[in-house]
Amino acid sequence: MVLTGVLTPRQATDALPVWMYLLLVGSLTMGGALQQTGAGDAIGNALAGVVGNLSNQYLIGFVFFIVPFVLTQFMQNRTVMMIFIPIAILACKSMNANPVSVIILVQAACLTAFMTPMATPAVPQFMAAGGYDLKSVLKQSVLPSVLFCLISVFWTMTVIPMH
Repeated sequence: MVLTGVLTPRQATDALPVWMYLLLVGSLTMGGALQQTGAGDAIGNALAGVVGNLSNQYLIGFVFFIVPFVLTQFMQNRTVMMIFIPIAILACKSMNANPVSVIILVQAACLTAFMTPMATPAVPQFMAAGGYDLKSVLKQSVLPSVLFCLISVFWTMTVIPMH
């Protein structure tokens, strides 16, 4: 809207609520802290240990979808993706498996981060524009999230098997 001249930069800035700026800064700080402290790596290493004991590729795909998906609700999706893609590659290498399907599932999980405002900057923007609160966003996003998880895991692991 600023580029087309509908709003001046000052008007666009004034239209956004202060809580949205604080939320974005807080989520970036949280993601950076998890990355700097090594907590993200610890979660990833624990995940690789669990996956190493599974033999069903659909369960492995589910684990590599659900853990990044849950983490993206509290961290920025790009941060989670940068942590989990190398872990997915290393886990598949240790299982002598093709990592392509697992990488696709990690990316799909990270890119479907829309349940909480911390997940991606787009969520607080549509919450502010539409007047939504966190409760209504959660109610509206649970069913699509479950469906996307089930369909993604089934389709990806069927079309691009690990072995």
